[in-house]
Amino acid sequence: MNYTKGLFVLFQQKLKRLSRYLTVQRPNALEHSLLAKLPVELLQQITNDLPVASAASFSLSCRHIHLLTGTRYLENLATSSHETLVFLKLIERDLQNQILCNSCRKLHRIQDARKYTENGQPFFPVVEPDCLSNDREIMVTQYIHDNFSTAVFKMLMKHYRLFGYDARSRQLLNLVSERVRSHTWGVTLVLNRQAECRISNGSLFTCKRVAFHGKCTGVEPGSMWYWICPHLELERTERPASLRIITSYPSSLEKWSMILHCEKGANIKKTSWDLCSELQQCRYCRTEYKAVFEHGNGCTFKFTITIWKDLGQGPEGEEWKAQLPLEDGLSSPLPIHFHRGEIASVFQ
Repeated sequence: MNYTKGLFVLFQQKLKRLSRYLTVQRPNALEHSLLAKLPVELLQQITNDLPVASAASFSLSCRHIHLLTGTRYLENLATSSHETLVFLKLIERDLQNQILCNSCRKLHRIQDARKYTENGQPFFPVVEPDCLSNDREIMVTQYIHDNFSTAVFKMLMKHYRLFGYDARSRQLLNLVSERVRSHTWGVTLVLNRQAECRISNGSLFTCKRVAFHGKCTGVEPGSMWYWICPHLELERTERPASLRIITSYPSSLEKWSMILHCEKGANIKKTSWDLCSELQQCRYCRTEYKAVFEHGNGCTFKFTITIWKDLGQGPEGEEWKAQLPLEDGLSSPLPIHFHRGEIASVFQ
């Protein structure tokens, strides 16, 4: 409620500034409106019959309406967090530089976008934005990448719709992308990863490349594991020593597999070979992926998986929702159909 009260104080301050200039001749905003012909009592009755959020929004539509309706509709917002959220959603349409964050239940300024990414957090954050903790809870960081932010995604798509591919849009695209990062994975492996985002036909697409390097004979069972999407995962199996991509829904069905290293033996030469999977699709979300395995002499290897996703036009879209686990955890996702290669082709 503190945010609601602060919002009300802000509106009050702005209205007081307006009242100082009541003596100044201003154009009548209702001059050509049918509302100007209604009796004041009828106008107030109409406002009373509106939902709380709509009445508060209507009271701010122009100075003349506000003088007739007063501030009580704004004050009523403080009694309901739901109505406050509805009200913020209504006024967000007219605020070009702000978005409504459903997790934080606040308006976020687009110019402050970096604050709502993992990389933009101070080393010892006093209070972390709820949208970031919520992203981790619903596994956005696993399914997309570590620095991806639902709030910045929403900022990007709103700004792009209003202003096109300008400097701010490019800046926001960089924020939801990820530069090359390298770190150890387990005991013997090194993991490199990179993510790029692009906008095509009004939707956001991502391309993430994840590469494991190391000695194939030193890969322990369970040490190579990675989410592709909520419905597919990569894992290292025990017998035989191999990598495979399996479905996490409806059950562990194997989609692709390969032997991780050549068998040990005195008479067996350590050979090199390359394996490349065909471009594959997820059955339940707009995700495509391709795996490449390179085995060198001396049992060194590099395994690279490239994952392409269509995230849609914003966090409210069905494409985005399909990229996350179902909220109840019990329902079954519905199969979808799309042409093979239409997502990966955005990055060609």
